[in-house]
Amino acid sequence: MHLKRLELNGFKSFAKNTAFELPSPITAIVGPNGSGKSNCAEAIRWVLGEQSMKSLRGKRGEDLIFSGSHSASRMSKASVTLVFDNTQNQFPVEFDEVALSRNVYRDGANEYMINGSIVRLKDIIELLAHVGLGSSQHHIIGQGEADRILYASPKERKEMVEDALGLKIYQIKRAEADRKLERTGENMKQVEALRKEIQPHLRFLKAQAAKFQKTEELRSELERTYTEYLSRETFSLESLEGTLSGKKHEPEKELADIEKQRKDIEESIAKARKESTSSDEGVFQEITRELALVREKKGKLSREMGRIEGMIDALKRPMQGVSLDDAVSREDVEELIAEVEGMLTSALEEDVIDQMQSFIQEALERVSSFFSRIDSAHVKVEEQPATDLKKLTDEKQKVEKGMHELDAQEKDLLEKEKELGGSLHGHEKKLRELERALYNLDATGNRMKDALRNVSIEEERLRLRSEEFAREKQEAAHYIPVDTLPKAKEALGEQDREKMRRDIARLKFKLEDAGGVDGMVLKELEEVGERDSFFEKELGDLEKASADLKKLSGELSGKLEEEFEKGISKINSEFQKHFETIFGGGKAELRLLKIKEGGEEDALGEDAPQKKSQYANGLDVYVNLPRKRIRGLDMLSGGERALTSIALLFALSSVNPPPFLVLDEMDAALDENNSRKYGQMLGNLSKGTQLVIITHNRESMRHAGVLYGVTMGSDGISKILSLKLEEAVQYSK
Repeated sequence: MHLKRLELNGFKSFAKNTAFELPSPITAIVGPNGSGKSNCAEAIRWVLGEQSMKSLRGKRGEDLIFSGSHSASRMSKASVTLVFDNTQNQFPVEFDEVALSRNVYRDGANEYMINGSIVRLKDIIELLAHVGLGSSQHHIIGQGEADRILYASPKERKEMVEDALGLKIYQIKRAEADRKLERTGENMKQVEALRKEIQPHLRFLKAQAAKFQKTEELRSELERTYTEYLSRETFSLESLEGTLSGKKHEPEKELADIEKQRKDIEESIAKARKESTSSDEGVFQEITRELALVREKKGKLSREMGRIEGMIDALKRPMQGVSLDDAVSREDVEELIAEVEGMLTSALEEDVIDQMQSFIQEALERVSSFFSRIDSAHVKVEEQPATDLKKLTDEKQKVEKGMHELDAQEKDLLEKEKELGGSLHGHEKKLRELERALYNLDATGNRMKDALRNVSIEEERLRLRSEEFAREKQEAAHYIPVDTLPKAKEALGEQDREKMRRDIARLKFKLEDAGGVDGMVLKELEEVGERDSFFEKELGDLEKASADLKKLSGELSGKLEEEFEKGISKINSEFQKHFETIFGGGKAELRLLKIKEGGEEDALGEDAPQKKSQYANGLDVYVNLPRKRIRGLDMLSGGERALTSIALLFALSSVNPPPFLVLDEMDAALDENNSRKYGQMLGNLSKGTQLVIITHNRESMRHAGVLYGVTMGSDGISKILSLKLEEAVQYSK
């Protein structure tokens, strides 16, 4: 890596955009005093992050901006850019060319850029630390600063040596680790304070959450018990309702059938009774009565017929002294006989008992009257003609025939009486059977009614139980959705029912006793718990980070001490070598110091007991010139101090060559002999480090590959020229 180009625009006397190409290991910038050549060294120092305006020969940022002249107006900003070749990736960026820029404005604002992107000063410092360019800027020796390292304090000198050894990156990392460790400690305190602050509330929330959890467990158990109870009780009531409906259906159906049968039987009984009363029984009784009368009349008729027969016999005998004309006319007798005959015929044809009885009675009366008249008249009947007698005989036969027919009728009545008697007995038997069936039917109906009454009692119990269940269900609606109960498959026994009701009452009492806790407490507990967990994790992370940072800081400190100790040994070796080259002998070394409180210093060098380097916090320079009894820097002349500084600076650059060195008139106090030695040392040093020298020394110019001349015209603006050696020597005067 090497410095390719230096660009200035508006920086101090370089009002116009000016570029120094730096292709050679040694580039010399020459020019008369006041031309502005030292501004080049200051520009490099400034762009690399210098914050001290005193080191830049100014008081404020505005002093770095071209202030104008009689022919040129002032600039609004100053800008400097350093362009590095990064093809070997010494800068940890993926660019073959790295351009570091810094701008300053009239208001004092500064702007840093890497390859055109605005960055922080910290980014610039860290980037430079990777290539061994530290903030002490030991690699830039300004005008009059040749012996700066000798007059620096032990701490400053130590920092310059650490920068030269490339330990700045470790210091930055350690400082960053320490800053992070400090911030981590502060964060830990803040997190601990925050966590401590929420602990009382967290404990309260946990207690409330535990109470809520218990309440929820009770509620869950109550819901589970309620659900089972309501489901099974619903199943029980529905089953019982179905059972009662079944129990009720059969008796009701049977009662309906019984009622129908009873109606039919009652109708049959009524019909049987009606038939028995209005027909057969009446006829039977009438036949019996009439039969008795007929028999009685028949007896009378028989007796009268006997008399008729006797009189007929008497008619056959000649009657003397009796005249029938005086008593009964012939026509009367014939008429009477005709009436009797007609009435008998009519009675037989109509088969009417009453008419027969009337007829017999009337016939008997007429016959009796007839014979009475005959008897009382004492008339003398004339002898009947033979025809009349025959007629009477025929009539007698007809009467006899009628008597025979009456006998047949009597027989028929007797048969009917017998038949009607059997029929009446059958009716009575049937009626008794119907009445017995009706009795049995009523008994069965009474049993059905008893069964229905029992069912009604059970239905009333079911109704009361259902009403009670409805109230329980309404109360349960405060705890569970009663409209979406699961279907139970098992009915609830009485013991289980009472037990579950007791369990529900117990759980409700416990739930009420537990008190209400807002469910939002869980959300709040979750949030506070998450915060506490976050703080706990954060503390864990911070503790781990703190431990890691402590470990890193320790490792970096160890690395620093190790590298510093090795570096001091190498620097002292090179310091001694260059010191001998310049002074022809003698001794020079850097000694470690422990600075005590109050500013006392303990030397840890050759003349002091060796102690661990970790106790050193400063460096002292020890020199012993040949052939002189000089041991302190304050005893050296100006030239000797300059040469000692050169020897030490070159020793630092030899041990850990920086990318470049800027030397501003470091050779100003050297005589010709020492100038030659200085020139040789520049040549040797340029093999590992790019050199930009600002000089008036011819020997120094002779080793430069590129020479730039800086001049300033009447407009107060610095300009550059590319020169040859002889021109440069002449130009620098």
